[in-house]
Amino acid sequence: MAPTQADLRLLLRQKGFRITPQREKILDIFFDLPEGDHLSAEDLQNRLKSDSSDISLATSYRTLKLLASLDVLRELDFGEDQKFYELVRDESDFEHQHILCIDCGATKEFTSEELFCMAQNIAERLKFELIDTQLKLVGHCKLLKQTGFCESQKRQQGAKH
Repeated sequence: MAPTQADLRLLLRQKGFRITPQREKILDIFFDLPEGDHLSAEDLQNRLKSDSSDISLATSYRTLKLLASLDVLRELDFGEDQKFYELVRDESDFEHQHILCIDCGATKEFTSEELFCMAQNIAERLKFELIDTQLKLVGHCKLLKQTGFCESQKRQQGAKH
């Protein structure tokens, strides 16, 4: 079952962390994201600014790192020296993977029982306890190739301006 915001507030308190207005606001933003969406620290900062929030970029980074260390957020490294974060809605969130378009920046999530079983088998063979899998597939999205444009390209260009 997916944790509620109240569950996550309780977790923070149990781990000795205060529920500051900044942490509350950042949690709200992640809970409001459609499932499967990811945010970088810069994306988060843009959303905070559009809400007239005065949370600094440094506070955003610290909060993202804290929430990731508590497994509230999952930190994703898609390359290009930028990390993305997604809300961990349940344990199966650690079993999905991502495919990225290197042209427009589109990111799609997928699950594969075969890949997950293979990862578990490799971990067992090498005497590891598997706690997470992160497989990044990279390619060219067909929509951009066929039409010369896709919605992800539009969002990415808007974020740069």
